[in-house]
Amino acid sequence: MWAIIFGRHVGMAKKDLDVLAMGVLLKDVGKAELERSLLNKSQRTPEEEKEYERFVEIGVEILRKTPQVEPKVISVVKTHCERVNGSGFPQQLRGDKIPLLGKVAGIVTYYDDVTNPRGEMYPLAPSRAVAKLYERRDKEFQEELVVEFIRAIGLYPTGTLVELNTGEVAVVVEQNFERRLKPKVVIVLDAFKEPLAKHITLDLAEDDRRKQALVDSGKKRFDEVEKIEIAQDLEPGSFDVDILKIRDDYLFTDEKKSLFSFLKRR
Repeated sequence: MWAIIFGRHVGMAKKDLDVLAMGVLLKDVGKAELERSLLNKSQRTPEEEKEYERFVEIGVEILRKTPQVEPKVISVVKTHCERVNGSGFPQQLRGDKIPLLGKVAGIVTYYDDVTNPRGEMYPLAPSRAVAKLYERRDKEFQEELVVEFIRAIGLYPTGTLVELNTGEVAVVVEQNFERRLKPKVVIVLDAFKEPLAKHITLDLAEDDRRKQALVDSGKKRFDEVEKIEIAQDLEPGSFDVDILKIRDDYLFTDEKKSLFSFLKRR
């Protein structure tokens, strides 16, 4: 999903989006041939790291023997671990020697790995993951692509656990591309951090517009309206909140199902 969002943001043609999507879906197929204990280790010895890195070449060979897998898809799998400064693997490619789709796959893979890690690692809050990615611009990842990826997903990406200035805790479920700091959220905990009997969906941008209109019309004074804002994002696991379920429940409401049906036909 991150790859598709990013690809659409930078204006990729549908055929390239198809290749990118299939490439990132298949990029880890070679890991099926490696020991699970090796995959789940957060710290590997140099020898173990070398063994781990074989998953890319193993995956490429598996896909080359698989009917109807396009060479462009295999190229995404082969290059998604390369880095523009030559520190990647398996070929230590540099700069524009790495295909665009490989660069894009590398960025979304990195972001997904630090926000949804395997093994002993703890997930990072999306804003911290974005900060770490930004630190790697023009080193491991092409700077322009890093900047566009951050623009595409927003400062508070979908699935971010946030605390509002009211003290309530919410999950970001939809971006507002005009007002990045005002996404749509589902409030799950009250100001005392107690679970709500019924979750509340709140469009922060619409709530802000409605309250500003009351002020502009003279119906309310500025100090009489409480504008709701995100005070901070929270580390995953800060509270006992099933973020994925909340996000998916929102995405697959009847209203959203019609949108997904439309996208499938595109």
